[in-house]
Amino acid sequence: MTTHSTTTTKPLGGPELRNALAPGVLTIIAGAVQGDGALITAAYRNASPISEDHLSYPWSGATAVTTSLIWGVTQLLIVVGLMAFARSGAASTTAGRVGGRLAVAGASLYVVAHALSLVAYDATLDEPISVAVLSCFGAGTLLAAVGLLMAGTAALRLTVWSGWRRYTPLVLGVWMVAMMPLQFTPALPFAP
Repeated sequence: MTTHSTTTTKPLGGPELRNALAPGVLTIIAGAVQGDGALITAAYRNASPISEDHLSYPWSGATAVTTSLIWGVTQLLIVVGLMAFARSGAASTTAGRVGGRLAVAGASLYVVAHALSLVAYDATLDEPISVAVLSCFGAGTLLAAVGLLMAGTAALRLTVWSGWRRYTPLVLGVWMVAMMPLQFTPALPFAP
């Protein structure tokens, strides 16, 4: 005897949307804090008293620690948002599920990088701890970008989410890929 399973997708609404609302709002707040931090960091670069060869450049001392702590907490909120997205069913294909997991893993590496930078804020870029921090940021960016592209493509093809929500993960993935070259320029604070 053979049984066939049929699944239907319905637009996100009701309890599904309410369950995603809090993580979504936290993700938006975290993104706004990080965007504001990028602007402040870019504005302070020319006035910084420390050398560009320090991991925490342009910040120093307690400001570097506080900045890493704030960005680490906001990145953790983004991980929560990405986990909610990955579990939402908006990208329920195999590629979409893998993409969601990759995005969560990439964002989690950012949290690790910020945690490491708390203890290595005064390290120079050639020290092993700095290499570890920068490697976490690099690998995290790559994983998150690829994951968002995969999951975003799946979410766009499916009809689980409607309107602008369907486009958001893919747009974020494209944005991350477009911003990657900035990581090798003085515009680094604006890169993912």
